[in-house]
Amino acid sequence: MNLIKKLILLAIASSSLLLISFVSSAETIAVSKKNNIKNIQSNLEENKAAQQLSKTLSSTLTYRATFKQSVFQEDSDRPEVTTGEFLIQRPNHFSWKTRQPFEQSIIADGANLWTYDPELEQATLQNQQSVLADSPLLLLTSSVDSLMDAFRVTEIENKDNNKQQLYALYPKKNSLFENVHLLIEANKIKEIFLVDTLGSRTSVVFDNIKINESINVNEFIFVPPKGIDIIDSRESN
Repeated sequence: MNLIKKLILLAIASSSLLLISFVSSAETIAVSKKNNIKNIQSNLEENKAAQQLSKTLSSTLTYRATFKQSVFQEDSDRPEVTTGEFLIQRPNHFSWKTRQPFEQSIIADGANLWTYDPELEQATLQNQQSVLADSPLLLLTSSVDSLMDAFRVTEIENKDNNKQQLYALYPKKNSLFENVHLLIEANKIKEIFLVDTLGSRTSVVFDNIKINESINVNEFIFVPPKGIDIIDSRESN
């Protein structure tokens, strides 16, 4: 093969390689742009969902309801069911009182978290902020800014009922929970569904809901009955 023919073949090969490289680069850029557009759209959807949820939650200053909590364990066919009453006063005040099948009170006064078990004649005192740092109760009781800092929010299309909004929330940091779902109807929280890292699933359904009605501040103050044991765990939190 003479030199000129070799140079022509090399030129053709080089052109082909340049073309392949150009096409490959163009495809890479196109895929990158497509992924960027998807990410932007996803972020916009998340921001919209977060704003919608924020609007609903921030308009709920007080909340009173009865609840039915069902906890589904992986090794059990039947859920553990408890019922009681739940009260919220934003920010950072709540009262969770179980009536059946046993009595227990969990009361947050903004600084301290009390857990009282009448049958055990025992109350535990904890630092509220430390205990609730990664708790789903943060969804309902904290400021909206704290909620948005802690969770990534998306809205799930609810084709069965367009009067309801369903939100999925995913912790941005390590948490005891993998995800939380909030079902809202007429600006009222109707159900919370949680999946924890151990595989347990918890459904809390609310009924007899009243929002933005006056609640006596004494509902969020716990006075230990005389003679009970008090375990102060604030220093260890």
